[in-house]
This record gives sequence, C-alpha cells and structure tokens, in this order.
Amino acid sequence: MKKTITAILLAVMIMATLSLAISYVNAKHWSNSGITSKLGNAFGHSNRPNQQNLVKISGLITQWGTTNVNGSFSTQAKTTIFNASESRQIASASAIWTTNGLRPIKSIRAAENFTYSFYSAKLANASISKLNLDESDYFINGTWNVYNVTSVVTITTNSEGEIINVHRDSDTAVSKAYGELNVTSNWTTFKLSIDGMEPLTGSVVRSRTSLMQFNQFKFADDDTTSNAVTRTDVTTIGRAYGSMPGWGNYDQSMDFNGNYRIDIADIVTVAANVQ
Repeated sequence: MKKTITAILLAVMIMATLSLAISYVNAKHWSNSGITSKLGNAFGHSNRPNQQNLVKISGLITQWGTTNVNGSFSTQAKTTIFNASESRQIASASAIWTTNGLRPIKSIRAAENFTYSFYSAKLANASISKLNLDESDYFINGTWNVYNVTSVVTITTNSEGEIINVHRDSDTAVSKAYGELNVTSNWTTFKLSIDGMEPLTGSVVRSRTSLMQFNQFKFADDDTTSNAVTRTDVTTIGRAYGSMPGWGNYDQSMDFNGNYRIDIADIVTVAANVQ
C-alpha cells in the first residue's frame, strides 16, 4: 500500500513535466488505430460534428478453440458524424490470455519465483468499426499484432518474508495477421478470429454505449454523466501498480506503454489527463 501511495504522489509531482510527451505518445498511438474518411472542411461551419457515439466493451476469454484458457479482452471506439455526412472513427481493441489453469492473468502477489507464458493480441490498424444498436451487436476488423510472451519472474524477500524486489526477464515472439471481433447475442458473447490461430471465445461482462466524448483514460464509473478523468481514475490505476500478467491485478487496458507491467509511466499518463 505504501508503494502504491508513493507511486501516485510521484505521478502527480512529475505530471506537468511529462504531459507534453504523453500527449505525443497518445496521438501517435491513436493514429495507428484510426479510421478516417475524407473530412473536407472539418473545422468550417458547414461541416461541424453533429453526432458522436462511444462504445466500450470488455469480457472474459474462456476458450481458445477447444482449449480452456484464462483471459480478457476490451474494445472501445468513437464515431463522429459531420453535417456533410462524412465520418471519422477511432478504435482500439486488445486481448490477453494464458493456458495456465493454475495462475490466471490476474493472480495473487505471492512471494515466490515463477515462469509464466501468455499470449496477447492488439489491434494495430482498424478497417471497420460497426455498432448496431437495433440488433445489439458490434463488429471490428483489421490487422492485429499477436505476441507470445514467456516471463521469468524472480522475487526477492527480506528476512521477514516481505517482498523487496521483483525482477522479470521476458522472451517475446511477434506475428501480424488479419482478425475480426464479433460481439453478439444481445451483448453477452464474443468471438475473436485471427488468421493462423484458433478463435477466442467467451462472455461479455461489461458494455457501454453513449454520446460522450471518447476518453481512453477513464476507468472508474464515479460519474456516469461525465467522461472526464478524475482522481478516482488515478486511484484505480494506482491500486494495480507493479502488477503484471500472472502477478497482481494486471489490466491490459491500463498498460499504456505496452510493457506488460503497470508502472509509474502508466500512472503518470492517467494523472496528466485529470480534469
């Protein structure tokens, strides 16, 4: 707990210094996932946004083909429609899963050394993001980066058994393939099909659609009428500080620098967007 509080305080202290760099990283990240049509005079009076939709979905992965797995997925997208019937979309999606039945992605912080293997898929370039409210389903496709990661984690404790250091060495294999994510059955089930591998399936645990602005740094539902990042969101990610797949309450949607660990850079990223 002391480490978490210290991390949050440090994040706030250096927030101003890193905010410009974070804005650059954020802009670069979303430029790789965006779907943009010809906007014309997007800033002119004749083509102002007149509709904005937001969708956020998360779920649990339970099957990889016929193999039982532990994992989760999340996706979120914003669609802006302009007066001239042109639109712009921004979308992201990620999945993380493991065949380790004894140690899930989110696991206790045990003071023991372990080797952990898991898989991750991240949407690199989206082609189509389609929300159908009438039929209560969602579809997104595009190019996915697929990672196969094996981590060797060494835990160091003091004479009283308290954890004083966590070291990790990782070996990562990366591939790229076309994939489709379908959310169906009244927002209850999903299927992620990526070329070259068995499909991932499971159940939706949370879904949300609204007319709010898109904000990837909003985690806590402290105010359902606002999409502004608050101190509650900083506290939420602060509780996951130090976690990684297989150790602690790791959440891939909070891992903004993609190093498979919730660290001070991730906390600063959220803190820099507090309004």
